[in-house]
Order: sequence, then structure tokens, then C-alpha cells
Amino acid sequence: MEQTLTKPLEWIHSTCDQFTEITGWPMRFTPAKPGERKSLEAELCQSEKYCWYESISDGKRCLGYLYLTLPEESANDHLFVTAIKFAELVGGLISRIETMSSSLEVKSKEVTTLMDVGLSVTRQEGLQDALQKLLEAALQLTGLRSAGFFLLNSESNQLSLRVQYSLSPFEIPFHRRKLSESPPDLEAFSEEGVMINRQESPHLSRWLPEGCLTGICVSVQSDSGPFGTLWAFDRRARHLKDRDIHVLKSIGAQVSTILERAVLIKESQNQIRLKKELKVISESFPAELAHDSSHDRAFQAAVQTISHHEVGGDLCEFVTLAPHITCFALGDASGDSIPAAVVMASVRGALRTLTEGPIEQAKDTRFVIGRINTSLYHTSLPHQFMSMVYGVIDTQNRTFTYTNAGHPAPFWVHKGKITSLISHGMLLGVAEKNDYDYSVIPICTNDMVVGFSDGISEAMSSERKMFRSDGIMKVLANHTEDTAEEVMQGIWTKLQKHLEGGNDGDDRTLMVIKFAHNVD
Repeated sequence: MEQTLTKPLEWIHSTCDQFTEITGWPMRFTPAKPGERKSLEAELCQSEKYCWYESISDGKRCLGYLYLTLPEESANDHLFVTAIKFAELVGGLISRIETMSSSLEVKSKEVTTLMDVGLSVTRQEGLQDALQKLLEAALQLTGLRSAGFFLLNSESNQLSLRVQYSLSPFEIPFHRRKLSESPPDLEAFSEEGVMINRQESPHLSRWLPEGCLTGICVSVQSDSGPFGTLWAFDRRARHLKDRDIHVLKSIGAQVSTILERAVLIKESQNQIRLKKELKVISESFPAELAHDSSHDRAFQAAVQTISHHEVGGDLCEFVTLAPHITCFALGDASGDSIPAAVVMASVRGALRTLTEGPIEQAKDTRFVIGRINTSLYHTSLPHQFMSMVYGVIDTQNRTFTYTNAGHPAPFWVHKGKITSLISHGMLLGVAEKNDYDYSVIPICTNDMVVGFSDGISEAMSSERKMFRSDGIMKVLANHTEDTAEEVMQGIWTKLQKHLEGGNDGDDRTLMVIKFAHNVD
């Protein structure tokens, strides 16, 4: 029999030579060419010169035949049984090695393909192209003929076909489907995967494209949640294996990775856009609104305000009504960040509208507070409200008139004595109509009004102690002769020292007004 040498099988011929040398029984291997297996096996079976033979397989196909011939020296005949058993052992080992080698080669190709696909997908700029590449790889690795990816809308619980390969969208049935109405998709999320054979599972055959006899469905999901399902189809009646599910699950993992990356990129773009927009908004609410060194005013004003987020809900604004009349608003909207800023902006707009009207109405603190309350009640949600102090300074008549709608009581420093100014009603926006009152206090030289938001008084230290109004009063007691700016800086410095290592999670506004002529 003529031997055909195939390079990948050279090690088998080498093993045969070693077996012959050790035992004295000639062992040979002949590869089986396609279509020659039956004739080769018949020759080994019928010829008297071959005393044993066995097929060698790699788990998928017959590679050839291992066989023994009688030794030239008859002295070795008594070892016949031992030689046969040894040959069977060698043949079994060769088949197992070739099977493992073949399996390793297949897995190596799969890993290489997945890596190549992963690198290719990473370089893909378009999401659609990347998904197409992954579906192509799924078919290449499983031998199936067509595939499609259904994206899950978590809000509507609906699956929609977003990308397909080797089929048009309308060839795939139910390209828009409710998850609750699709048993294969539902089962795929709870199991490793679902295999459908049109003949064996006729009740599921309507989820297969026309003309397809086989289908497989696996879920596509990540730690953040489900993304959808991956389907593959074949026109042949195939008996799918667990390996096919594992391959599709690997492809599904890459699908989820690029979808997560697309979501992160989109979120990053949204965050950048949002930060830009918030920056524009924050610039329209400057941090210091009350520094005014006009010599026509017989008072000084100093304000410090910070927001915990890009924008916040604290308001501190001064508006000149007449040469000797100035009004101001100090407020704090409920919540924080954008929701609070929306409430504050609404109040600020109403304030500007009212202060640009007749001066007598703008000077009427009850009227202004009442109108802002009604406006906020009709334009905000039930849980949105705002505290605010609205005051009018008349340096000609030497009076300070104010109305306090639920805001922390400001301090009045009068002739060295510190007292709290009374409040006049509930928060803005809680009820449609409220009867607010007002107070009028006389202005004396060196008197001060110190207002603040609850972010100041409730500032928490590392020892879980609040700054409280006591922290403000201690500074005021020792700075009654200082300027408004010096008093404000003194309180702010004491606040920062109190906060070292503590909680800094709220908007904070501090306002100091001192009734004295500005000095150059």
C-alpha cells in the first residue's frame, strides 16, 4: 500500500517508527483522502498481510488508518496479543491528541476572529457599521446564514430590529415586537439561549424568516441592564450545539460593549453641552450682585454667594428705584441645582417686572411679596417654593422697610445691639394668597442688616455641629465699627474654618448692609 505523507500528520509516522523499533511489530499510518475511505478500509480488512487496523479521527472526520503487519521474525509471534493491545492504546492516544488539537485550532481561530472583530469594531466610527461587522463575525463562526439584532426600549418594553445581515428587514418577522408577546426573546433573557427548529418546535416557527428551518436567539445585556436580543438563522435543518450559543453570547457581549460605549459618548456629549449651557446660565446670575460703590448711596453692601452645583437657587439682588431709594431681594429656592435655579429664575423675573413698574408699588413690600407669591404658586410644582426677604432702603427718610416670607430672620445691628428681624408670613408658592405684613425700622449711622440663607446657618462641621446664627453673632459683636466688606469677610472666614473637613453640600449666600457713607 502506497503511503501518502501529510505534513500535519508527520508526528504520527514518527510515532509508528518508534512503536516498530520498540516492539518489533511494523506499524504504519496511511492518511485517508476524501472519497477513498471505504476502499482503504476494505483493503485493510481483506488483505492477509494486515493483522490489525484502526481509524484515526480528530473528532470530526477520519484522518486515516493505523495498521500492523506481521513481523519478519516469527520469534515475535508470541507477542501478538500484547502488540495488539499496545497498538490499540497508541491508536486511542493519537485520536485523542488529534481531537484536542483540532478543538484547540478551532477555538484559536474563534478567539483570533473575535479579537480581529473587536479591533475592527473599535476602529469603526459608525455604530451601524460596527454592528454589521459583529453580525458578519457571528455567521462566520457558527456557519449560520443570516442574523439580526433587536434593540430593547426599556420604557415601552418593545424590541425593534436595528441591524441585520444577509436578510432585508422585512424578511425577518415581527421586526417590531412587544417583549411580553415574544416567548423566544423572553426566554433568552432568563436562559443561556433559545434554539428553534421549525419541524421540532412548530409553535415557535413563526419567529423564523420564511424558508428558514433553524434559528437561535441569545440575550444581549451588560451589568447596566438588557440591550436586546441577537438572532441567527439558517435555511438548513441544523442541530445546533452549546458551542453555537457560546459563540453568539461572545458576539452579544461585544455588541453590548459598543452600545455602552455609544451611550457613554452620547452622555459625555450631553454633559459637555449641559455644562456649557449651565455656564451661560450661571453667568447670568453673577456670584456677587451687590457690590456698588456709588457715592450717592448712604450705605455699603457686600455679598458673597456660592452654589454647590453649577447653578443654584439662592437669590441676592439690589435694584435702584430712585436716587435715594434701593430695594433688594434675598431668597432661597427649595431643592438644589437646576430645579432650584428654575424657581429662583422665575422669582427673579417677577421681581424685575414689579420693580420696573410704578415706584409706589415697588416700594410696597407687602404688594411685591404678595404678587410674587401668586405668580410662583401658578407657575411652579406643588413641592417647589421659595423663602425671601424683600426690603426697601430709603436713605433720604432714613428708613428700612421689609417683608419676610419664611426666610431665616436677618440680624439688625442697631447702636451696637444685635436683634433678629421678625418674619411676616409663610414661604412663597405654598398657597395662592397670603396676607403678608411688613415692618419699618429707622436707619442710624453704623447700623447693619445681615441676611443669610440656611446654607450658612445650617453648615455642618466634621463634628456634626451646625454653624447656626450664633456663629454670625459672634463676629458681629466684634466688628460693629468695620465696613460691610470687612464684616462679610469676617463671617465668611469663620464659616470656612467651621467647615474644615465637614459637609459642603448646600448653596450659601451672605449679605451685609451697613448704613454709612462709602469712603474712597
